[in-house]
Amino acid sequence: MTTATRRGPRGRAVAPFLVLLLLAACSQSSQDTSRVAEESPAPTSPAPSPSIDPAEFVDEIDNPYLPLAPGTGHHFDGICPTGPASLVTEVTQDREEIMGVSTLVVRERRTCEGEPVAEVRQFYAQDEGGNVWYFGRDAGGGDASWRAGTDGAQPGVVMLAEPMVGEIYQQEFVPGVAEDEGQVISMSEDLTISLGQFSEVLKIRESSRLDPGVVTEKYYAKELGLIRSQRVEGGNNNLELAEITGVD
Repeated sequence: MTTATRRGPRGRAVAPFLVLLLLAACSQSSQDTSRVAEESPAPTSPAPSPSIDPAEFVDEIDNPYLPLAPGTGHHFDGICPTGPASLVTEVTQDREEIMGVSTLVVRERRTCEGEPVAEVRQFYAQDEGGNVWYFGRDAGGGDASWRAGTDGAQPGVVMLAEPMVGEIYQQEFVPGVAEDEGQVISMSEDLTISLGQFSEVLKIRESSRLDPGVVTEKYYAKELGLIRSQRVEGGNNNLELAEITGVD
């Protein structure tokens, strides 16, 4: 069985501003963790405004559950509501400054039934504690595009440095447009995909107050990142990692 091994301790304490964000999002105590993990999160709105200090961010994104090394590419195959789908991501060398933070640009191209449906530039950065933040996206204009610090949009956390089962956290917040939250469901999943078998897989459930009938579960392998995205409520939209490029 292929097991992606966690790196040794790095002293990744959650930054103070992230603590405030998580406390505002969580609605259950640690004593209720087992029950919370089996329920869909109860989104909180409005989200707290995190205090962003550019000095607390680093250039490299090496969170073991979401490593983003420039030059790396991921190809996902799956299904969309009307047929076969694919997602190709490319971690570029490009950087964009948002709220004073130098973010890394990741390009995404999605197809459904062979036809392009989206081409997006996503902006990520990692704080010195190891949490990976999401600062916005460029989808060619419209409501699908946003940047933290503009029109009420706030950065969110897409991957915690030290996930704990039951934690609920704000992933992105654009008032009335995108108010996604994540909930840590499990850290011990066994999962088999075309690339092999993986253990100690992190399972995250994502939902939004704006789309109460849509729930997605995502699975992350250590040192690899996302390996499966599965829509469990609200339609057919599933993807699975099929190929990785640019990895030594």
